[in-house]
Amino acid sequence: MIKVLVLYFLSSFLLVHAGENLVVESNGCMLKAIDSIGFSYMKTDEGVSFIKYKYKDGRSENIKISCKDMTLADAISSDYVQENDGLKVGAGSSPLSKARLFSGSNWSGVEGVYFLGTVCFTASFEAGSNHVFFLDSCGEEADIKEVRTRFLSLLKHAETYYVDSNTK
Repeated sequence: MIKVLVLYFLSSFLLVHAGENLVVESNGCMLKAIDSIGFSYMKTDEGVSFIKYKYKDGRSENIKISCKDMTLADAISSDYVQENDGLKVGAGSSPLSKARLFSGSNWSGVEGVYFLGTVCFTASFEAGSNHVFFLDSCGEEADIKEVRTRFLSLLKHAETYYVDSNTK
């Protein structure tokens, strides 16, 4: 009887702390992440995809995420600038803000924070070899710092890929 109770409590504990899974789809680009507490996914009737982030204080924000048919190198060359002192976000304040490369289990990407009337976080990352996810979020500096930290943490162990709409 004691063994049964111990197993019951142990399994309940593991289920509570197993984390939530997140699956995001945008134009065939797929992202699967575990331990996505604070994040959820929604798609409008018009087909626009959003990742909903719930702040620690209970507020929430919808962050638009999109997918384009291009390589990461093409995305970097169109949205970022390579300067002598490193990669920079190609929009926003002058001087340009620093960007950095980052990667996960099966993808690579680039991210940065810039100022365009307000603080903004941007990220571009692979979904397969010829498709790229894009997202931008702008707001108060503390909010953007929280969103950026949590989103990059979520992505670290996420898998991304592309599913051709003809094979779905």
